[in-house]
Amino acid sequence: MSYSDLMAFMGDWLLPGALVGIMVSMGLSLVADDFRQVFRNRRALIIGLCSMLIVPPLIGLAIALTLAPTPALAVGFILLATTPSGMLSNLFTDMAKGDLALSMSMTLLLSMVYVFIVPFYAHLAILHFLGVEANVEVPLASFFWDIFSITVLPAGMGFLIRAIRPDFAIWIKGHVKRVATVVLFTSFGFILADQIPVLRENLGALFWITVGLNVAMITLVMLLVRFAGLTRRENVAIGIEHLMRQEGTAIFIAVSIVGNNEMSLPMILNTPVALVVVLIFVAIARRRAGAAVAAA
Repeated sequence: MSYSDLMAFMGDWLLPGALVGIMVSMGLSLVADDFRQVFRNRRALIIGLCSMLIVPPLIGLAIALTLAPTPALAVGFILLATTPSGMLSNLFTDMAKGDLALSMSMTLLLSMVYVFIVPFYAHLAILHFLGVEANVEVPLASFFWDIFSITVLPAGMGFLIRAIRPDFAIWIKGHVKRVATVVLFTSFGFILADQIPVLRENLGALFWITVGLNVAMITLVMLLVRFAGLTRRENVAIGIEHLMRQEGTAIFIAVSIVGNNEMSLPMILNTPVALVVVLIFVAIARRRAGAAVAAA
């Protein structure tokens, strides 16, 4: 198998297959009550959703217009800034003693909304930053179907299996997620190896831009929720939702739909950077929660 065949196999099969597995495992984790949770705390939920749909895209656009080293990386930062929160946000919210029901509701709704809005973000970003010179043909209608088929359909299948065969779903969920995660990070490795020249030239800038994106995002969001008068637990949940994102879906768009590996580098680099930032956030949140309990 030639190098080009290997990269094509990664983009056409490995990466989409890993994402399907992760979405199936997400669906296997869901029950009907998770959907009912969505409407139990409407004010915090609306504020959190509006913040996710406005603040990160604006920060991503500002970075793309002013700091991104190349046009492809500019599109990558916009894709990163418009991804929804991932399931790990629920785990970290629980660790930080935040509002877990709010976190799960946001993750669920944002994943559903994402399918309908990200094609517009991505399409406009590609047209603006890459233009005709890039010779990229990405019809908007196919964007919808590609993202829908790789996210909503497998998640829906997992949810249906959980409803029909709950014991089997609980048993197989961990296995599916482990295999999919290994394959996903193997795909990340292939992309990084393919983009070594770009990384050598831009690693320092990419790292600090990614750090700046996460710090700016969490700072703005914490100011917003504080002025909104939400509880500490709600603030924690909304903050973590902004940090832990579904980079895999954005990488799928960049690599498998658009066919540009360079575009995926901000998402790959964000995975360890966001993890460090969210662990610091969790530590601070737990300390404040302990102080509040002691004061009471």
